[in-house]
Amino acid sequence: GESLRVAKQVRTPAIPPKPDIVLLVDGTASMAGGTLENVQENLHLITEAVRAEQPDSRFAVASFGDQQGDEERVYTVHQPLTDDLTLVQQGVDALPTDRGGLSMGPSEDWNNALWQIAHGSGGATVFRPDASPVVVLVGDASTHDPSKDHTLTETIAALQSEGIRVLAVDVATNIGDGLNGNGDAGDPDYIEDPLHAYGQATRVVEATKGELLNGIEEDAVAQAIVEGLGNLRATVGHRQESCDPGLTVTLDPPTRTVESGESAAFDETIQVAADAPQGRRLTCVIQFLMGTSAPDARSVGPRALAEPDLTETINIDVNDVEAPVVTVDDRTVATRAPGGAPVSFTATAEDANDGPLPVSCTPASGSVFPIGRTTVTCSATDSNGNTGSDTATVEVLEAPVPPTADVAVNVQVAPARTYTGRAATARYTLSNAGPDAATGVILTSAWPRTPDAGDRTLAALGRCTPTAPCSIPAGGRIEVTQRATYRTAISGEVVATAVATLPDREAADNTDRDTLRVLQPKLTVTPQVAEPGDVVLARGTDYPPGATVRLSWSAGITAAVAPMTVSGDGTFEAQTLVLRKDRIGPRDLRAEVTGVDRLSKPVLIVQRKLQPPDFEGRG
Repeated sequence: GESLRVAKQVRTPAIPPKPDIVLLVDGTASMAGGTLENVQENLHLITEAVRAEQPDSRFAVASFGDQQGDEERVYTVHQPLTDDLTLVQQGVDALPTDRGGLSMGPSEDWNNALWQIAHGSGGATVFRPDASPVVVLVGDASTHDPSKDHTLTETIAALQSEGIRVLAVDVATNIGDGLNGNGDAGDPDYIEDPLHAYGQATRVVEATKGELLNGIEEDAVAQAIVEGLGNLRATVGHRQESCDPGLTVTLDPPTRTVESGESAAFDETIQVAADAPQGRRLTCVIQFLMGTSAPDARSVGPRALAEPDLTETINIDVNDVEAPVVTVDDRTVATRAPGGAPVSFTATAEDANDGPLPVSCTPASGSVFPIGRTTVTCSATDSNGNTGSDTATVEVLEAPVPPTADVAVNVQVAPARTYTGRAATARYTLSNAGPDAATGVILTSAWPRTPDAGDRTLAALGRCTPTAPCSIPAGGRIEVTQRATYRTAISGEVVATAVATLPDREAADNTDRDTLRVLQPKLTVTPQVAEPGDVVLARGTDYPPGATVRLSWSAGITAAVAPMTVSGDGTFEAQTLVLRKDRIGPRDLRAEVTGVDRLSKPVLIVQRKLQPPDFEGRG
């Protein structure tokens, strides 16, 4: 039932792990000379800096032009993604400066280029599933919006769905209006009509958690790229790889965004459930992840990377503070002896860790008890020094006594809080204090009712029923169990009543009750209409804390994703991907937890807007 708070620092790498980097360079005349020459001659500075931190990096090279005149040359891939740096250098050396020149103003079409990159560029910019995709945008002008029929809003959504971060390098020239410009570079004869809003590059980098480098001189572009790649923002989140039941770990905030190379600070709360097994060591393995997150999400996206060096193993030793449960039954006997009578009674002790334990009673069972009532106290101590006790009343009556019995019932429901689809078990303990045997004993039970009878499955009692009554000797005890499963949320009491044929000396203990609460897990998904390549966010509430949740599609392909662990408050959040070439049409997103009814929510997958292949291949 206690919790522990830890200040957690997670150090991020200077360069995002396993980077797939696309160098996207303005192909118009404004890049001729200084800018292009600087990148071509100093490409090795970029690749060496990246490889020093992340040896498994890949690079691609592409250029963009202007839709007003460049036609199919508006976007060109000069080198698809590769780990061969010689080919990367050849791609950079092939970058053109003859694009554009026919437009009415300075705006170009890097918007379309980003859209094409996010959609794979016909296979040239398909990012590895576990990569950190980055686009380095180098230019000096704003973009048309729409650009080749793609709006900037659509492009941003495509970049986010692929987890692509954009590093925008705004080169200072005398021709362009700047990546954040509005289509007016100050020349009245060279102006866009109509003008567009300022801040296009800022919108892109903020939405993708990238970086904008303003006013970079032409001879400093390569160095700016090196520095920018080391300052990209990274979102750090976590998932529970495995956690023993009774132990949950949460981080506040759930995700944190920092610059690469910095530490992300979290308040980590380790919660031990009130019903956690005592006297044992509980273990939880936390995997920290790096990536990006969808808007309004509390978790990192499905493309987040698990860093092997960022794994935490938590071991918690749970103290055994729970005393054994001691039970001793009342007894009633009749005697003609004036000095009383020897009385035997039943006393038991059960410990959650040690199991059955010996019981010590004062007076002891078998002792001679005087006429009248005597209180018996029994106790037991477990291996950790916890002592439990119980009391009972032994009553000795002077004979003759009319035939009577004293039937009592005790009910315990476990677990007291359960979930739809998971059974709850009631254990009924029937005892007879005497002095005579109880015959014709009938046990009845009443569980909370549901509006629809089909939402409750209640097993029949196996003993002491109206059709098969049972007998309990004086001083005897019988246990009966009964299971129930609910399909809807409900709260109430389980009431048990026991009666017998003989008159009962103590009718007050013929009825007992215990509480029951059934929670019904809930699942929500957003959006409910998605396109291939989109991320769908699933949120669950009222799930069993510590349970493992697995998401899957009812149709199409389910991308590989690690199972989620439900937080201590019964909630979870997970993002799952609609694969880019997956089937179109309706489907369900299903959430499965062992022993809990599977939940699903409908999602409609619609076709992305088809576009002509408005880019060149390698050239």
